[in-house]
Amino acid sequence: MKKLFLLSFICLVVFELYASDTTILDKLNKISGTYKCGDETIYFDSKGNTFYLKKSLPNLMNDAIMPFCYDTIAQGNFKVINNNVLTFFNNKNFHKVYYSIMQERKFSEDTIYFKIMIPNDDAFFPKRFRYRFYFDVPLYERTSDTAFVLIPKNVISNQYSQTFFLSLLIKDLSPIGRVEEGRSYQRTSFNIFNSVECNLRYNYFTITLLNFDECFVERMDVENDLIYFDGKNIILWRGKEYVRVK
Repeated sequence: MKKLFLLSFICLVVFELYASDTTILDKLNKISGTYKCGDETIYFDSKGNTFYLKKSLPNLMNDAIMPFCYDTIAQGNFKVINNNVLTFFNNKNFHKVYYSIMQERKFSEDTIYFKIMIPNDDAFFPKRFRYRFYFDVPLYERTSDTAFVLIPKNVISNQYSQTFFLSLLIKDLSPIGRVEEGRSYQRTSFNIFNSVECNLRYNYFTITLLNFDECFVERMDVENDLIYFDGKNIILWRGKEYVRVK
C-alpha cells in the first residue's frame, strides 16, 4: 500500500513539473510579437528568449544624422517566472568595455602620464565624466574631471617592482535621469578594468575606450525588472501598458 501511495505521489509531482514546463513554453510562444505604447515599441522573440525596446525618433530629428543604435534604448533576454510574470536581463555585453592601452616613453621621466581617449560624441561635453584611478601596489587613488592626468612617478612606484597595477572607474556626472516607477534605469558608474599590469619602463599610457559611446552609456539597465503579460495582447511594464500590434 505504501509503495502504491509513493508511486502515485511521484507521478503527481512529475505531472506538475511537466505542466509547469508546458505552461512556460506556452507563454514563450504566446508572447512573441510586437507591443506598442506611445513612442515606445517592445519586440519579443521566443526562439532566443530575446527582446529589445525601441523609441521612435522625434519628427524634427528624422533628417538629422543619428547614431545607428539611437532608437534602441534597451535589449537583452527574458525568462518566464510564472503564468503571467516575466523578468528581464541585460544583454551579456551590457557592462563590457573594450579598450586598449598603448605604453610609450615621453616627456619627463619623473612623471607618469595617463590619457583617456573616448569616442568623439556630441553627447560627451567637457567634464561630463569623472575618472578614478586606483593603484594596487602601492595603494593610491587619484580622481580627475579631465581625461589627461599627471602623477609623480615616485607615488606609484617602489624599489621592489618595475610594474604597477591599475584599475579605472568612470562616473557619469550628467546622466539623463531616467527614473520611472521609483527605479533608476540609468547607470552612473562604469567599471572599465581591474588590476591591469603596467610597466614602469614607460611613463605615457594612452587608454582608448573603443565602445564607450552615447549608446553604451545611456542604454537602460533593466536587470531583474519584472513585467506582466496577460497571456494575450497586453504587457504592463514601468507603469505603462503596451498593446500587441503584430
